[in-house]
Amino acid sequence: MGLTVRFLALFFLILSAFSSSVFAEGWAVPDGPLRVRNTSPAVQLYGLPRMTGAQVIEGDWELSFNTEIGNNFQSDLVDGTFGFFDGETYVNSYRVRKGIAENLEWGFEVPWVLHAPGSLDGLVDEFHEVFGLPDGERSLATRGRLDYFVSSDGVVYADFNNSQRGIGDARTFVGWSLIDTPETAFALRSEIKFATGKVDELTGSEGTDVSLWGELQQSVAIAGRNVRFSLGGGFVRLGEGEFIPEEQETWAHFGHLGIQIPLHNRIEFHAQLDAHSRVLDTGNPLLADGGILGTLGSRIGITEKLWVDFAIIEDFDSESASDVVFQILLGARL
Repeated sequence: MGLTVRFLALFFLILSAFSSSVFAEGWAVPDGPLRVRNTSPAVQLYGLPRMTGAQVIEGDWELSFNTEIGNNFQSDLVDGTFGFFDGETYVNSYRVRKGIAENLEWGFEVPWVLHAPGSLDGLVDEFHEVFGLPDGERSLATRGRLDYFVSSDGVVYADFNNSQRGIGDARTFVGWSLIDTPETAFALRSEIKFATGKVDELTGSEGTDVSLWGELQQSVAIAGRNVRFSLGGGFVRLGEGEFIPEEQETWAHFGHLGIQIPLHNRIEFHAQLDAHSRVLDTGNPLLADGGILGTLGSRIGITEKLWVDFAIIEDFDSESASDVVFQILLGARL
């Protein structure tokens, strides 16, 4: 516990010193919430999108690399459906956005999914201990293992204890800005997720999903700071996937609530909740049930065109999300 506390204290000390000397030059930080989604081994197969923000980019290119490391130690058996996840899931996403017309943008995202042994087991055990979070007896299990297994009604959908990696389900999306004022912004967004991954490697659902949602941002002056609130929600039409297909829902819904508070000229604090309804109706909460993700993090300007996001994401509701996810996003506007 002491090592974790010292590391966090050193991080914030360096961050404070760095901000006072560098970020005062006025480099840009993009608006919008942290771009998270449920990357548990089961839910990440489906087309639940990331909230991107209520503003579209106009003319510029935006490139980003986002890595999410989800540590898992979960097991559940309900009515003949069994899931066991002991290991880590890495979702490395390459994302491109481009303004293509006034108030309109287009982009795509290609994920690279890796399931590997739990190299962060010790750190996650400390994290749960520091914050008093339940650990599901994970601290009693052998560390550094990978064992993913899913079966339903005698059919095995995934079974491996060696690292699996491959391209996940690629996505393309559009955004249309309907309101964009200094105080209020609203955008309508849509995304298509294609069947480029594989079920037996837990890199894709082998179905095509289509989502539609709206995002609202409201800026409010509080104690001399331009605090922003974000709200979003929509639905996804799920195509015919191959992961427990007889229990797959046709529709799923999702929502978002967040706040972004500037701490310095180019440093923001972010807190948000992202939720979704169940995707599979197996009765087993481990396998794509509804979930609520709680996220704390920050967005930091590095240069006038480069920024970085840091986030820690916790499962607030059920077993449908990873125990904890660490996220780092590096983005650039060109």
